[in-house]
Amino acid sequence: MKKNFLLVLLAMLVLQNLNAQNFKAILKDSLTKEPVYFASITNLNNKKTVLSNQNGTFSIPAKPGDILSIASISYSFDTIKVTPALLQQSEYVIHLHPLSNLLNEVTVKAHPGYSAYQIDSIRRRKDFFSTTTDYTIPTVSNGNSGVGMGINIDHFFGPDKRKREAIKLFNRMEEEHYINYRFNPTVLKQYVTLPPDSLLLFMETYRPSYKWLRQHPSREDLIYYINDKLKLFLKQ
Repeated sequence: MKKNFLLVLLAMLVLQNLNAQNFKAILKDSLTKEPVYFASITNLNNKKTVLSNQNGTFSIPAKPGDILSIASISYSFDTIKVTPALLQQSEYVIHLHPLSNLLNEVTVKAHPGYSAYQIDSIRRRKDFFSTTTDYTIPTVSNGNSGVGMGINIDHFFGPDKRKREAIKLFNRMEEEHYINYRFNPTVLKQYVTLPPDSLLLFMETYRPSYKWLRQHPSREDLIYYINDKLKLFLKQ
């Protein structure tokens, strides 16, 4: 009986250790091999979001089985499925695939008022659904591929379920892209003077929600938000 209790206790300690681990990696452009900084990395399981620093590196709490989504302006979606082996690597490199600058001219001419975000969104939608076979959920087994690879869930869900799950994932990742589009270093540097490390911490700590940004679409709303949060940040 005592032996069984010790085994259960040991298993709990191992599980707690796995839960406490951080997944560390480096983001790089798949073409130039340059670091991709201030990209948002979200753990879809625990909802935690972090940003990559100027070297492209990031660290995020994760456990085996968690799915990480990666969003960066002008890049396609990418996702990572965390495994025990990945958690042991200290310099895992993820290559992000830049969006093509070529977009159907008919689309652009038909909607001349499109913003840069909307045009990128169209590109991401085309990339996402053209690389997902029958709406499978794209997750990466090898981050160096540069493109999310489909994980086949045909054995678990029917076609309608797969379609809903794919669209749900796309929308969640698109929300991260919208936050990055509105709340990014280029915008903040116009109103905030902070060294790179402090700016990264500020952006992670006071990253606005997608819902808030949609409810406050004007630049003035965002300026007030930044000023209010900066006061709190400087007090700490």
